[in-house]
Amino acid sequence: MSTADLPPGLAEWQWPVAVPDTDAPHCRVAIAGGGLAGLEVARQLSALGVDDVLVIEAGPAEDLLHINSAHRPDQALRTFLDPADDPHFRRCWTSQSAPHYLANAGLRRRLGGRSLYWYGASLPVEDWALADWPDSIARDLRGSWHGGRPLYEQVAADLGVDPSRLDSQQPALDLGGFRLVRTPQAETRFGDEGRWHAYSPLDHWRDPVTGAALDGPRGIRFLCGTEVLSVDIEDGRACGLHIRESASGATTRRISADAVVLAAGTIESSRLAIQALCAIDPGRPPRLTGLTDHIVQGFFLRVRDTDAEGASQGLRGVVPGSYVAACEDAVRSNLFITIERPEPGALLFDVRLTGEQAPGPGSHVACEPTGEYPWHTTVTAELAPADRDIVGRQRQVLNNVWRQLAAEFGLAATPLAFDDFDHPVRTNAFVLPESIGTQASEGPFTWSSLLGTEDHEGCTLPLGDVLDDRHAFAAVPGLHACGPATFPRMGAANPSLTTLALARRLAHCLAAAHGTQPYRATSEVNA
Repeated sequence: MSTADLPPGLAEWQWPVAVPDTDAPHCRVAIAGGGLAGLEVARQLSALGVDDVLVIEAGPAEDLLHINSAHRPDQALRTFLDPADDPHFRRCWTSQSAPHYLANAGLRRRLGGRSLYWYGASLPVEDWALADWPDSIARDLRGSWHGGRPLYEQVAADLGVDPSRLDSQQPALDLGGFRLVRTPQAETRFGDEGRWHAYSPLDHWRDPVTGAALDGPRGIRFLCGTEVLSVDIEDGRACGLHIRESASGATTRRISADAVVLAAGTIESSRLAIQALCAIDPGRPPRLTGLTDHIVQGFFLRVRDTDAEGASQGLRGVVPGSYVAACEDAVRSNLFITIERPEPGALLFDVRLTGEQAPGPGSHVACEPTGEYPWHTTVTAELAPADRDIVGRQRQVLNNVWRQLAAEFGLAATPLAFDDFDHPVRTNAFVLPESIGTQASEGPFTWSSLLGTEDHEGCTLPLGDVLDDRHAFAAVPGLHACGPATFPRMGAANPSLTTLALARRLAHCLAAAHGTQPYRATSEVNA
């Protein structure tokens, strides 16, 4: 393949993107999915000297900037919350639990994936959730990784966020009985139009502001615009992938590999896993249970602080930005408060709680076996009684915050009115400017996220169960997985910091298995 034939984003960089057009091209490690998890595994493998890694991405290798780097804030927010006009948005499943996992639930099929959409929040999974993770992995994350600093601290330091635990930081905001600190965010702001970008593994290979090529990824090849249909199983082990071009649906090709990593997002990785597990054991039900997403609800409030004679100077003078506090364990949630000053004399409060949906049998990914791959995928999601309890406890916290805000700004503290969580009138897309602008009053306006719309779905391929503590499928030798699908419990934290930490750990496991580098702390390599 010549440079002229490459997709525009990569032709400029002259990256090695093609695999030989033979019957069975080979690579050391084949990674299905070019989002945050897959690219980070590839980057770490390259740093460890694994020199033949192939990343296969269903979307194109173009338009490689973070949405908040490429667009002004309003347009970026619209692309994130209302993806109808995003050409990279795809939903590859059928929901059996409408409206959950419908509407804005889907994938962002482009090289970089959701790393080009996330807002950089970098929080560790809480100790109460890690208690149900394998001890060896929890120790590597929180305690010490091979005699060095724990993975959470290493990754946080690399991202440029404060690796300290939240309870050791100085409080910056007191509200609703909580002492909030600035949210640790892996983001960089630039220019004078409110633009910024959150971390993506692509930042190591292209300038995150201009898109200009930096040092190309050594030992990594990319095959974009290519769907992964199935894992190739021979003699009871994974030995490659079956692929085809996304646009043309051309003839299926086979890529052979010494190791295969599923990094295609929770639901697509689950489909590939179900197909592989059923190939090993045809009598196995084509289903993976435990699917979770975060339980998220909140309210939006706009006030005129010039009219609030009794408002405290501390609250009126707070620096705009995002703040976070951990709720007590019974609420299994984190409280986020984002404060903005859109114009002189106005304050905007976006108050939300992000809580854990517990894994259980009622939420699952299932496939319909046929003679051809890919199998049709369905998603079923429900809240267990314990999750309903979390919904109620979150609403109590939100009411406490609202009552203090009402007192601060001289507003009538009428209790917040919430919609049915399963059929909300207002979803998280309500914070779009055109939605807020249609309201006759200034709030508060409650909203909630449907399951599947937070881009936080996970827990179908849990470590210590479907996977062993080296991220490998117990039932399918040669097959591995990464990303939130591998979390035994999600906890309340945003999953990206943990995704990056586990990607680093998996890369070291793979490198050690292939004899490239000893399995040792990342601080000993140039990561």
